Amino acid sequence: MTNPYNMEASPNYQNQVFPQPQKKTNNPPVLGMMTLGAVGGGTVGYFKHRYPVSADGVVADTFAKNVFEANLKKNVPEKNKKFFKELNAVLNKIDKIKNVEDYKKLLKQNKNLIEEQYKGISFETTLNSLTPDNLKTNKTALKEALQKIMDYEMVKTKNAIKLGWNSDSKKFVKTEAFKDDKLFDIIKKTKTNHQWKKALKYGGITAGVLGALTMGYKIVTGK
Repeated sequence: MTNPYNMEASPNYQNQVFPQPQKKTNNPPVLGMMTLGAVGGGTVGYFKHRYPVSADGVVADTFAKNVFEANLKKNVPEKNKKFFKELNAVLNKIDKIKNVEDYKKLLKQNKNLIEEQYKGISFETTLNSLTPDNLKTNKTALKEALQKIMDYEMVKTKNAIKLGWNSDSKKFVKTEAFKDDKLFDIIKKTKTNHQWKKALKYGGITAGVLGALTMGYKIVTGK
């Protein structure tokens, strides 16, 4: 007769392995943190740069440069565009010039601009008088003269920006004193574009940092 209480017939649980309940973790998703960073950083960037003119009346250099370039592109005669195109070309290349022949080539390529700077002495005489001994002096003098032109343009641009800025309402307001309608519209549009560019820049940086930190956290925790 079989013993119903026979231990061998009973299941042996001693050596069996049972699944253990897994501890839930709340690891932040990388994409979610990057999105959060983009939104948060973008918001900070947008509002941080919403006023291109400070409380004490100082115009931001970057904003003035953006206005100058936009105005040059949309609101000046072609000959002026050519003048500043050549001016920037010379300023960007002049420090790289190491000998007289290359310097003469640079001057010839931008003859219209150079003739504006040498009204007392002819262009040909200027070229023929260049030597290795006076090359450095000529380069320095020309660079300083052209840089002063750009500096003055920035001063005029900042003056125009301040002319249209209402410090009480913290926005650009068209008045009788501001005669150039197109320039005023360019300034207003540049303000909006400037804010969004800063927002995208700050948002991208913040998103990248938070994404990298989140990924690092996941690597360290083995998740």
